[in-house]
Amino acid sequence: MTAPTRFCWKPWNVWALFFDFRLCVCSLLPLAASVLLTACATAPLSDAEQAQREPLYQQRSARLEHLASWALEGRLAVSDDQDGGSGSFRWQRDGAGSRMDFHGALGRGAWRMLADKQSAELTFADGATYRAASVETLVREQVGWPVPVEMLGWWVRGLAAPGTVQRRTLDEDGRMSALQQDGWAIEYSRYGEVGDVAMPFRMTARQEGRTVKIAVKRWRLSSHDDARD
Repeated sequence: MTAPTRFCWKPWNVWALFFDFRLCVCSLLPLAASVLLTACATAPLSDAEQAQREPLYQQRSARLEHLASWALEGRLAVSDDQDGGSGSFRWQRDGAGSRMDFHGALGRGAWRMLADKQSAELTFADGATYRAASVETLVREQVGWPVPVEMLGWWVRGLAAPGTVQRRTLDEDGRMSALQQDGWAIEYSRYGEVGDVAMPFRMTARQEGRTVKIAVKRWRLSSHDDARD
């Protein structure tokens, strides 16, 4: 009968194990340091730190919330778990009126939407026109799920919409970096200077598998405030 093989604890075996252990620890130290630094960098800010940034946000908000007219050009992408689309996009607000123009890839899926406080109208490239009492109703009927167009008019400017805010995160310059409102989670990944105010150039809004992305190439806040990405 063959005797079972046993591990031989000779000196060189012990030193080999020690060397392998030390090598493993040393190789893991940079990774551990990286994880630690990342955790520190992404640690949530305290309420006190956010409160210190609040005056900067209020200054920026006062500059933008009563803006009579503005316009942006860029790209819009809307998707859910089953379908989606993207294309070039222009959004113009003038007082209570709003106009959106969209052109999909290769000119397909083009549409124009006009809206004011009384009604909304959507016209497709083939001439088909649809109307509703509000822009939210019109978009829900066409898309199949509610796109918060009115709130997007605030979010795209880096402002919380009127109403309840679940959470708002400000960066060191008092600009919104994240927002949770009306069941949507909004993130801002890029700002740029337009005249004397910073405006979002990249924004993503998500809710239960639904996503709305806006990448701005050009902002116009007035005849003198015009900036491109």
